[in-house]
Amino acid sequence: MIRPVLAHCFLSILIVCILCSAGCSGGRAKPADMPPLFPGTFTFMQEGEPLVEANIILHSDTPWSVGGMTNERGEMRLVTNGYWEGAPAGTYKITVRKVVFDINEATGDIIRQTDVIENQFKREHTTPLEVEIGRGDNSQTFDVGRAVSINVPISD
Repeated sequence: MIRPVLAHCFLSILIVCILCSAGCSGGRAKPADMPPLFPGTFTFMQEGEPLVEANIILHSDTPWSVGGMTNERGEMRLVTNGYWEGAPAGTYKITVRKVVFDINEATGDIIRQTDVIENQFKREHTTPLEVEIGRGDNSQTFDVGRAVSINVPISD
């Protein structure tokens, strides 16, 4: 009778330990072929103000995707594959996108969508923004030029 109880307790403790360790690591192990990641925070400004809620993508010739969204201070932490803190070493072109929505308060419908980033910053082959990631401080500030107002068609 004691053996089944001990086995059950041991199994329960083992499961709890596995779940806790998975929770501590976020439940995702880094892929074996993932290179070392280097942390950094980028700040994006537009006309002297922080660029809030902008989508940032870093482009390189690696299979790893790096990017994120800016916060209320215009800051974006480097994140790889949407999950792991930091970015692999290398040279990256940076694209920036931000669409602002005008909402009908009564219905909640989108009335208008406006892109506020100049076209040159939205395309990998035309963006002037480039960064080298590696050891050391990878934090930098980027200016995305003047605010524009490009109407974006609303699709159903």
